Amino acid sequence: MQPYSFLFDNCASALAAYRERLPKAIELARAIAIAELEIEGQYNEARHDALFAEFGADGLDAQEMARFPDYLVCVGAARLQGAENETLMEILSAGLPMKVLVQTDDILEDSGVGGDAHVALGLRSKQLANMAIGLNDVYVLQASGSHLYQFRERILKGLACAGPALFSVYSGAGGKTGDLPPYLNAAAAMEARAFPAFTYDPAAGANWAARFSLEANSQVDSDWPVQRFAYEDENHQRVESDVAFTLVDFVACDSRFAKHLARVPRVKWNGSLIPVGERLSHEAQGVPEKVPCILMVDRENLLQKVIVDDKLIRAALRCRDAWHSLQELGGIHNSHAERLLARARKTWEEQEQKSAAASAPQPAPAPESKAAATAAAPAAAAAPAEPEAAPSSDDAYIETARCTTCNECTQINDKMFAYDENKQAHIVNVDAGTYRQLVEAAESCQVAIIHPGKPRNPNEPGLEDLLKRAEGFR
Repeated sequence: MQPYSFLFDNCASALAAYRERLPKAIELARAIAIAELEIEGQYNEARHDALFAEFGADGLDAQEMARFPDYLVCVGAARLQGAENETLMEILSAGLPMKVLVQTDDILEDSGVGGDAHVALGLRSKQLANMAIGLNDVYVLQASGSHLYQFRERILKGLACAGPALFSVYSGAGGKTGDLPPYLNAAAAMEARAFPAFTYDPAAGANWAARFSLEANSQVDSDWPVQRFAYEDENHQRVESDVAFTLVDFVACDSRFAKHLARVPRVKWNGSLIPVGERLSHEAQGVPEKVPCILMVDRENLLQKVIVDDKLIRAALRCRDAWHSLQELGGIHNSHAERLLARARKTWEEQEQKSAAASAPQPAPAPESKAAATAAAPAAAAAPAEPEAAPSSDDAYIETARCTTCNECTQINDKMFAYDENKQAHIVNVDAGTYRQLVEAAESCQVAIIHPGKPRNPNEPGLEDLLKRAEGFR
């Protein structure tokens, strides 16, 4: 008799095999249960025969199924249409012991709406992962092929979990990216939020904070990852700038979208060209007089500025909004939490105003005589001192008394920020880090009590942008 195979290349075959083998699995599980009772000398025919006659009538529970191998299904995302997709959802929703790997080779799909008016970013794979998470008891992992080694422990955990698991992986092997290696294409998709990495582990806890994780993504609290880019200009001088890597940068690697891009001759480089990242950040206000562009390097290793049309800008905005939704699931910039914090802050400020008004010193009445003036002198001496002046807006400081001990600032730089004996943060050494870290700490502080002041190092890179970001925390 040939041993069973538990590896399948489609969901329909895996489900058919499971159904065919289930009666024999139930029979074997029944025999094992009876044997265990007999070994312990506890088997009683009169009491147990009726029980075992109905054994497995409703299938096997997770503990009983753990005695048998799980099924592994490896399927391409392109095959998940019609009946195959329905079968996959049946497997996941029924809680069957199957681990399903869905490989996506091309995430820049045609949405099928309005010709090429829309870019569908891995639509089929995203819908599948979202539906699987919605089932609540399915282990879900999404990642690019470039990061599978970093995800090895999470993959093993998913393979070992009881019940179904879905692994959605973007290989980077599809599309029209020329000689760009698939692993770099996959890494770029993850960096550009086109195929973000996340895990959902239903066994990790009772709430989303325990179950859902986005931590593997770069600069997870930002819309787009920002990296330092250095190059040599035409005068052989080193130039550095902070550049956001957006969806447009990822799409620009695919030749199918070349018609949505246009190179600008160097002689026409001027102030009307702005980075795509800046254009996306000003989406609400609108900057029609500015033209969004990205930086690209040609085959001669020369830097080029390439303008971008509205179609790619709209696609990037949709990508950013989808990323915002994932951030909220991961507890980042959560709108409900921010609303509660705003209410708490308003209540605290009102209480502080009332307390300050109640404790404010009242003017002493004019003494009616020399003796009265003499008697009033000790009382005046005992009056509260004038409140200490607030630190200068040029100096970095923390409103320590309002600290909620969220660990955000100390995780950024524990040499610059530290807790006092009350477990509340203060700045211990402003020179132990950069102005960028001060601004990032202010932005990440849950109660907005960190004030970056002004930079101490006038030569720190990116100060113009950092000063704008710090303006709201004066």
